Formats: sequence, C-alpha cells, structure tokens
Amino acid sequence: MNATKILKSVGLNPSDAIFSLDNVEATERLLEFIKEWELRIKVEKISKEDWKALLSSYADSIIDFHPENDHQERGAFLRNEQMLKKYGLTNEDVQRLDFC
Repeated sequence: MNATKILKSVGLNPSDAIFSLDNVEATERLLEFIKEWELRIKVEKISKEDWKALLSSYADSIIDFHPENDHQERGAFLRNEQMLKKYGLTNEDVQRLDFC
C-alpha cells in the first residue's frame, strides 16, 4: 500500500497537512496501524469523503490522546467504526482496539 497513491486515487492532495502532519505522513501512520493490528480493511476502497473523515478524526485524536499504545490511531478508528465497517473492520477488531 502506498499512501501517496491512495490519496491521489481519491482526489486528495498528499501535501495537505493536518496540524504538523501532511496527508501522506498521517496516511502512512494509519496504514502502519492497519498492518500492525492486522485489520482487514480494504483501504483501496475507501472513498475520498471517508478518507477526509478518517484524517480529520486522526487530527482530533492527536489533540485528545497521548501517542503511547496507538491511542491516537485507535481513537481515529473507533470514532469511525461504523464507516470503516463498510471497508472490512469487524466487531472483533473494534473489541481489540477498544481495550481502555
């Protein structure tokens, strides 16, 4: 998975920033999280609007949560749980992510 390709494929500017991160860096972190947590999300199917929502939630999570234990990424995914279920997130995944 290539973050730049994904963003360009849905019409988002890879250089746009969310706080101190640009879209590519934020997407790379989210893709790394998906891989690390072995989530079966079909990222190539995520629409532009849903990427915008996920990146926005990630920006909010960076403000709200400390970075240890993937709290920021988990926050973004849990905030978008229903939307991400369209792309393969399962109830089991949600239970694993929501261990607080």
